[in-house]
Parts: sequence; structure tokens; C-alpha cells
Amino acid sequence: METRFVIWTPAVREKLIEFRNSRFTPEETLDFISQLILEAEDLLKNPLIVKVYTEESGKYRGISRIVIRKFQIYFKQVNDDIVIMAILFPGENK
Repeated sequence: METRFVIWTPAVREKLIEFRNSRFTPEETLDFISQLILEAEDLLKNPLIVKVYTEESGKYRGISRIVIRKFQIYFKQVNDDIVIMAILFPGENK
């Protein structure tokens, strides 16, 4: 079985680094984001993803989306790999 890679675009990586939550310390926030990334990659590496929605309109039309811990993660499959195109934080509008 081939290994499926999850590729986070530079824009998404930069946005994740900028995430802040006033209720948590920077270390706790970094730990939270690290866990979010691990959860997303575990789910997306599974070839039988079942909790996927494809946007039908708007900025992300035609791009698949999953929601993990209220974060909306937009991705597309390129060959056998998954490319994360965008991420929306909880409460952030499209």
C-alpha cells in the first residue's frame, strides 16, 4: 500500500503559526495546533474518508472540506496526496 502524504501549503502553515487564543498560553496554543495537525493528517491519510463535504459555491467552490475541532480545513487530492489549500478558524467567515 502506498503512503499518502498530506501537504500543507505555505499560506496555511503561516496562518496556523499566527493562531492565538487569549485563554491559553502560547505553549498551550502551540500544543493545541500540533494536535489539530496530527488529527487532520490521520484522517486525511485514510483513503476511505467519510466526513467530507465539497463546497458548491463561493470562494472554495469544488474544494473538499472537513471540520475538526470547529476548524474548517479545505483540501484537494492531487494524485494520491492531499494538499491543504486553506483553513478557517472557529468563527471565521468564508
